[in-house]
Amino acid sequence: MVFQISGKVLRSSLVPGLALFISSCSTDHYVRSADNEVHGIIDQNQRVVLEETPVPLDISTPFSELNPKYIQPEIIVSERLASEPMRLTLQQAIAISVSNRREYQSEKETLYLVALDLTRARHDYAPKLTSLGSRATYGTAGLKNTSGDFDSSDRDLAVANRASFDQTFITGGALAIDLAQDIFRFYLGGGNPGSTRFLSARLTQPLLRGAGAVSNENLTQRERNVAYAVRNFSRFQDTNVIDITTAYFRILQEKDRVRNEYESYKNIGVFADRARALAEDRLPRFQLDQAKQRELQGKARYISAINSYKNLVDNFKLTLGLPLGGELILDDAPLRSLAEAGLPEIPFDADPAFHVAINHRLDLFNDIDRFEDSKRKIQVAADAFKPGLDLFAGIDLDTNNSTASYSNFDADAYFTRIGVDLDLPVDNLSARNDFRRVKIDFERQIRSLSQSLDRIHADLRSGLRGLELSRETYTIQNNALNLANQRVEGANLLLDAGRATTRDLLDAQSDQLTAQNAVTSALVNYHLTRINLLHDMGVFDAALPQFWVKNPTLPSVKRKEIKMLPVNTAASERLITPDELFSETRPRS
Repeated sequence: MVFQISGKVLRSSLVPGLALFISSCSTDHYVRSADNEVHGIIDQNQRVVLEETPVPLDISTPFSELNPKYIQPEIIVSERLASEPMRLTLQQAIAISVSNRREYQSEKETLYLVALDLTRARHDYAPKLTSLGSRATYGTAGLKNTSGDFDSSDRDLAVANRASFDQTFITGGALAIDLAQDIFRFYLGGGNPGSTRFLSARLTQPLLRGAGAVSNENLTQRERNVAYAVRNFSRFQDTNVIDITTAYFRILQEKDRVRNEYESYKNIGVFADRARALAEDRLPRFQLDQAKQRELQGKARYISAINSYKNLVDNFKLTLGLPLGGELILDDAPLRSLAEAGLPEIPFDADPAFHVAINHRLDLFNDIDRFEDSKRKIQVAADAFKPGLDLFAGIDLDTNNSTASYSNFDADAYFTRIGVDLDLPVDNLSARNDFRRVKIDFERQIRSLSQSLDRIHADLRSGLRGLELSRETYTIQNNALNLANQRVEGANLLLDAGRATTRDLLDAQSDQLTAQNAVTSALVNYHLTRINLLHDMGVFDAALPQFWVKNPTLPSVKRKEIKMLPVNTAASERLITPDELFSETRPRS
């Protein structure tokens, strides 16, 4: 309770009981209340917008239950100093990203805050007690006596209550009720106790401007914003899985490169030792120097590969929100599963894939709905040009009778009224500018929607071409690796027979290493391109077991005819010539 003394007046801002009630309330109650209402909104939208079983949204963190004043920087610093080693599978890494990744937490909080805004908009249309309070006053009358001095013998002690009630209707109408009552008033200087009651109620309903749906535009837009946020978060969940999967496979790809570089370095070292033994009687000096130089180059490449691998691991820890100190070992099984699965095809041309995206891309649904929003806002802005014509009705009760009982009815104390309030629009400059602005915004939204469609179409065309490129590259590099293996074997035999030089073997080994790394790169690129293409079509399914090697059930649309090629078969298709490529009659791609 807060007391304020001003002159001779002693004032209490709240009655003691109310003050004690408010002071006893914990802020945790308000957090739980907000969470319950927000979770209900999000659950409902997940059912309606996504047509899915709701998944609880938990925005709490390890710090949420702690008192902020006890969270010191030292706690956060010590947390980042953790250095425990971890072994992760791909599924475990995805699960950690859901609970630890900072971007994921931010996306959850964004969805929560959008739903929280809706609770405020809904509250505007709920019946509510807008104010409740009491005032206690004590003072003197402060009148001058016959000698010209102030006479403070009349002292006034009073306690008054006041309450206000408001209700806004979706039709644009509003109801406001004010109630005030003195509990008691007593004049200590010899006067009589008195009482006062005051009641005022007013109902207003617009008939033209501000009537109907335009009056609750704020609520409508916030309802739709929640639907947009639910779609955005659902799409981000898939994007998060793809981000983690991409980073995971790039690390496995680099691990494979480290192994290849090390094996190549060892092989060159074996050959260099052999060259040293033969240098005196069978090999020229410059061939020995070539072997030594390649050995040094192989060592440098291996060290560089290790450094690149460690950097990728550190970046992956940052992505997952893990401390950087501990060692992180990733399971190699997913990379082996890629080689076993081969190259699953996506049987669509660009146009059918685009039709699939139009019917499945959640972010595109948002763009289409925002286009509808911009049309609706034109109607809302046009409403401002209408004249204001409001129907109103009210009642007032005002009693100030020190002798009458509260139960007595005094017809003179009541006053009722009903009528209309007409407000003709004279100065429409602001309304004119707002209307012109929303018309321009509408045309911008048309361009934005068409650009979104074109961008999606372009991404699909690029993705399909990238998928075909990765397939052909993988086939080519597989054949290049087989050829390089044969060259290494042949160069070793020819060198033993004295029919080849050191450079022949070193070049064959270098080409073998390049092909080994290229095969892994092409394999990883194909599958990452594939899952990104599925995401661009809006049909990526992270819940599918081993989604990184399997396609989900694809929609039934016109598909292209596919000639399935074994993974290890050479690319025998005839290359398109430049004249065919630039011809106006060339096939569409």
